[in-house]
Amino acid sequence: MEQKISRKQILGLGATTMALLASSSVLGHDHGDKKTSKKKKADKISVPGSAIEASSACILKGRVCINMCVDMLAEGHKEMADCLRSVEETVALCDAFVVLSSLGSASTKKLASICLESCERCAVQCDKHADHHEECKACSEACKSCISEFKKLLAA
Repeated sequence: MEQKISRKQILGLGATTMALLASSSVLGHDHGDKKTSKKKKADKISVPGSAIEASSACILKGRVCINMCVDMLAEGHKEMADCLRSVEETVALCDAFVVLSSLGSASTKKLASICLESCERCAVQCDKHADHHEECKACSEACKSCISEFKKLLAA
């Protein structure tokens, strides 16, 4: 099935890509100030790069899944409603995680815990449709990658 992507989705994907690129450049560049005290360096929150990358991929795959769910619902396939809701929640939470963790927020681990739960629910919903919809399969796989990265982050 050929998929149409709306202007809104293209802009969303572009914004997500820019956030990923910005977080990657922040992660790969040493912004250390030699005048910074050792105490301040110890207080700094570490930025979880692999969790940010997994979340960014989840956002991208989720947006494609959302588009497919909306199309299916428009055609009368009401069984996609729960999938749509779970993917929308997960995309919103993962987006917040990317932004806050890129900033080194003290709330990163708390948000990772919430994202982990949401990704688990989303993967379950998408798995229900993965045999019939490639978008759901890809979204579920991205969620499972996030789950793995969030668990690592929370264990650290």
